[in-house]
Amino acid sequence: MIKIGILGEGWLGSYLLQRLQENGFDVRGAKSFGCYFRNNRWEGELPEFLEGLSYLIITIPSGASRNTNDAMDGNLPLFKQLIGHLNKNPNLTVFYTSSISVYGKAVRVIDENTELDPKTSSAKVITRIEEEFENSPIQRFNALRLGGLIGEDRHPIYSLLSTQKGIASEELINFIDREDIVQCIQWLFDHPQEGPLNLVAPFHPTKKEYYTRIAGERNLSLPIFNEGGIASEVVSIKLPLKQLCSKGI
Repeated sequence: MIKIGILGEGWLGSYLLQRLQENGFDVRGAKSFGCYFRNNRWEGELPEFLEGLSYLIITIPSGASRNTNDAMDGNLPLFKQLIGHLNKNPNLTVFYTSSISVYGKAVRVIDENTELDPKTSSAKVITRIEEEFENSPIQRFNALRLGGLIGEDRHPIYSLLSTQKGIASEELINFIDREDIVQCIQWLFDHPQEGPLNLVAPFHPTKKEYYTRIAGERNLSLPIFNEGGIASEVVSIKLPLKQLCSKGI
């Protein structure tokens, strides 16, 4: 049986741990080994946690702001140290939950061959983390570039309503439900791919269409819409997303 480790047990990582265990996989979480990054170094039983793994799924965030372009390193030092440990296991496959924010925004269809254009400090750190992995001796690495995360207990409409932030009405939705991320990762166990992978549900309504529907379904007020917006649609040329993303948006 393949052994899976999940490093980062937040909203996404803890769900992946639970669902993969429920689906019969041998999965361990870092908290059980006391693996934390404190005082600029890893603490706990990191070597023991990594021992014998076939797959490592890293869901640790960038550690930098999503809303500014300030220069900062975020969690980059953490990842550099981690890669030093991972180099000792040449048979390990590493999945890093990256973000489609590395592409920036433009009027186009975005796939895995699209040139990166990160704008925010978070997106820039994520891009640098990907580069650290790509330039390392690790031979099996996939950056899983996730769309906006949604789930039964998490949806951006609530923060939009609480902040009264305006939404560009013609921008397209590029979201993925975390259950669909589980399905994509399980598919990759049997169908390994090379290079970065876009994980985005294959449904791209405009934000006005989408949030109007969600507000109606949840009996909520409508968010504030501003006219216009950049219509970027993120797709994958490597994953059968129409088959895998059954949860939808």
